[in-house]
Amino acid sequence: MDQTAEGRTYTERYQVHDFPHIGIVDPRTGRLLWRKEGWTQANPMTAELFAEMAMDFCSRNSFDRAPQAPRPSGARVPKRPMQQMSEDEQLQAAMRASMGDVVADEDKKEEDGDSDEEIEYIAPDTEESKPAAIKSPPSMSTDLIGMDVGQEPPSGARIQLRMPDGKRVVRKFPGDSLVKIVYAFVA
Repeated sequence: MDQTAEGRTYTERYQVHDFPHIGIVDPRTGRLLWRKEGWTQANPMTAELFAEMAMDFCSRNSFDRAPQAPRPSGARVPKRPMQQMSEDEQLQAAMRASMGDVVADEDKKEEDGDSDEEIEYIAPDTEESKPAAIKSPPSMSTDLIGMDVGQEPPSGARIQLRMPDGKRVVRKFPGDSLVKIVYAFVA
């Protein structure tokens, strides 16, 4: 956890519960628009997964539009007759209505897809079938400390890191690198 004043402010304001943590904050409003936190070695955050999530986020959010205040869940948009709405408002209303139909259809599919079959579990009779003790894998931190991050490439993903002492470090990583390599660089 970051022990600086900015780090404490961020974790309190955006309710960071687990590390590692990535967040996208709207620079105009200060609102946290997206977050991903707490991935593990078993469920890693790869460069491809991050790129996919970032592209998905960028396709849904644009700085070309004015920032909107978040609506409380369950808030309804006031209804006005279509004749009194502007062209943009009519288009947005139609989009909201069509998205509502899609959500309702998906809910129906989920309800219809439920199976009423019961699952029966049969326990083995012999003691020989007990699994052997599994060795715990080495911790991720010990793997990272000894990992070679390689030389900085002339081109690639440029990442700025804020170190625990407050210094900022800018380094390039190959585009096909795993996020684990960035952790190894910091470790």
